[in-house]
Amino acid sequence: MKVAMISYNTFVGGEQNGWKSRGENRILLLQNVNGNAWGMSQHVVGSRSQAEEKWGTEAKAVIDPLWEQLQSELPTIDMVVLYVGGHGAERIIELAAKYGLVPDRATFVFCDCNLAKKMKMVREGGFSSSRIVPCECGGRGTMERLYRYALKGNLPA
Repeated sequence: MKVAMISYNTFVGGEQNGWKSRGENRILLLQNVNGNAWGMSQHVVGSRSQAEEKWGTEAKAVIDPLWEQLQSELPTIDMVVLYVGGHGAERIIELAAKYGLVPDRATFVFCDCNLAKKMKMVREGGFSSSRIVPCECGGRGTMERLYRYALKGNLPA
């Protein structure tokens, strides 16, 4: 099985991005490797709209290069696991829709932050049949568990 996992946060410490293998199981790890626990600012001074603009800019700066790596491999991947966090991370849903990720090959990992907005984007992006996995804020624990399961060939269905 070939799985890609993408997040603007770091979820597998000490690992660089790229293909990881165990037997016939292959994982394309795409995470923020800047060493920070959070991929985006946690505290932004200013109005809500200024904060959302900053988060959107930060998310795009992290997610877009990761998506470029994924895009070239996408035709050969069986499942894509996408972490969608609280602020700005909706960019990943936009890219999945824009570049034609097949809904049955997408698993979205969502924290509760801005959940209604994310669910609406999933529906509008054509991903209503995609799997949604709830997670903690930051998604690091859940994404790492899914990564370990996938390496063993046991990604939960």
